[in-house]
Amino acid sequence: MVFIPAVITTFLAATTAAAAAASTNETTIPSTLNITTITAHNNQSALECWALDPGFTTSAQAGVSGTSMLSLGPITGNATNILIPGAYDGGRHNAPAIQWVIFLSGVAHVTLPHSDDEAWVVGGKNGAILALDTAEVSADGHSTDYPTQESTVALEVPLAQVPGHRVLHSGACVAGEMDG
Repeated sequence: MVFIPAVITTFLAATTAAAAAASTNETTIPSTLNITTITAHNNQSALECWALDPGFTTSAQAGVSGTSMLSLGPITGNATNILIPGAYDGGRHNAPAIQWVIFLSGVAHVTLPHSDDEAWVVGGKNGAILALDTAEVSADGHSTDYPTQESTVALEVPLAQVPGHRVLHSGACVAGEMDG
C-alpha cells in the first residue's frame, strides 16, 4: 500500500519537472502543484484552484535523486484503477471519500448542480483533481461525464486527510496555472 503513493508522487513530480526542464532546457524546481479541487461550501459543491503546500522539494530517493517531488498526502483504503468507456455519463454523485482522481487518458467534464462553473480534465500530465465533496459536506455533489468516444483510464486514491494547500481562486485551474 505504501508503494502506490510513492509511485503517484514520483509520476506527478517527474512530469512537472520534465515539462519545466523541457521548456527552459535546464532543470528547475517548480514551486508547487496547482490542482482543480471539487470542494464544498454551505452544503454545495464548488470548484476551486488550489496550490499544494508546502510545495516541491528535491528528491534524494534512489532512481529519481535530484528531481522535484511533492507529497500528495497519506492514503487510506484501496487505490483503484477505473476503466470508463467513451461517451459515458457518470451522473450526479458525491465523492465516495476525500480522494485524488488521476485521469491517465480520456476527458472528464465536471459540472455542478448549483453553479455554472465547470472543469474539463484531460488525462495525462495535468489530469489530476482532488474530489472532496462527500455526502457529509455537499447535499447534491457534482456530475461527471466523459464526452469523447475515447475510453478514460483513472486512478482513485482515497486520502486520510486533505493535503496542505492555499486557495488560489474559485473555479477550476486553467492550463497556464497547472504548470506550477
